[in-house]
Amino acid sequence: MKILSFIFLSFIFFTACNDNETTEKSEICDNGSDDDGDGLVDCADPDCQIYTICTLKVENCANAVDDDGDGFIDCDDQDCWDFDGCNGGGEICNNGYDDDLDGLVDCDDDDCSTFPSCIFLREICDNGTDDDDDGFIDCEDQDCFAHESCLSDEICNNGADDDGDGDIDCDDSDCTSDPACSVEICDNGTDDDGDGDADCDDSDCTSDPACAVEICDNGTDDDGDGFTDCFDIECLGDPACSIFDEDCDNGTDDDGDGDVDCDDSDCSFSPTCLLGITCDPASDFGCSILGTGDEHCYFDENTGDSYCHDPAGTAGLDDNCSATTDCEPGLMCLEGFFGSKSCKKLCHISAVGECSVLCYDAFSNPTYGICLP
Repeated sequence: MKILSFIFLSFIFFTACNDNETTEKSEICDNGSDDDGDGLVDCADPDCQIYTICTLKVENCANAVDDDGDGFIDCDDQDCWDFDGCNGGGEICNNGYDDDLDGLVDCDDDDCSTFPSCIFLREICDNGTDDDDDGFIDCEDQDCFAHESCLSDEICNNGADDDGDGDIDCDDSDCTSDPACSVEICDNGTDDDGDGDADCDDSDCTSDPACAVEICDNGTDDDGDGFTDCFDIECLGDPACSIFDEDCDNGTDDDGDGDVDCDDSDCSFSPTCLLGITCDPASDFGCSILGTGDEHCYFDENTGDSYCHDPAGTAGLDDNCSATTDCEPGLMCLEGFFGSKSCKKLCHISAVGECSVLCYDAFSNPTYGICLP
């Protein structure tokens, strides 16, 4: 009987011990161990999701996200009130965090510009110095590749804002000394803009008054010097201003009127043809050729003849006079409407350009008249 009782008790004890060995272990959620042997530790194990310690989330104070789901983000969450970036502490310049939440970390943040460890790390891009001691200066340093002074050089004649500063070509201060932006001064004998052409040879001077050319037969003061057409010295020798339509010594009927050289009335005052008369009072030509010394040629309105006289008169155009010889050579003393006399300019009736308006036939003479006005 005792033997049966011992066997029964031994069976019960053995069974109890065997059950304890095969009971499944539970995950303890805060001991850093994989208690249940499923490869997952603590809160990473689904068995721990119901435990408060694993459902509590922590607010990240610098990611603009409501991490703990309490309706407050970053510095607005009281969990962050002790965070440096949320308590007015500003950027900490050597901790690798964006403490003031402006998107810039440590020395990249302007708040750290005077921080000792940042001063020597920051390349100043336009001072000619290797500030960060990396062997590269200013725009050669990769830290400066995006700096406005290093974007590119302004090309001064391509119509583009190459350096991105808002100013194009010669409006950019970078182009102040560029030849393309120098202005050609059109009357100083210098190639101011460095394009190889000086003054009026430079196309920049096309419309400059200093380079305007007088057109000698359009009634306009083209070069702005106060003299029009044949009265402009630039028109001396211009065919439009020649008083000789007929070339008076080439044996040709140049103007096609049937008369050649001195037989043409256009040549009546030509020096070549005047050798056959006394002198030409309109041009004061002939007396010296005739060997009369310092005498000058004057016109006698009564006879229509010219003659040499010494000395020359001194009264100028429109000055009062009593006789023609009172007037300078080329002038003639005429009586006006009210009986007073003054010196007037003689002209050749058939000449072109001697008078501003016309040569008036005042003497019924085929050769000479008076300029009007």
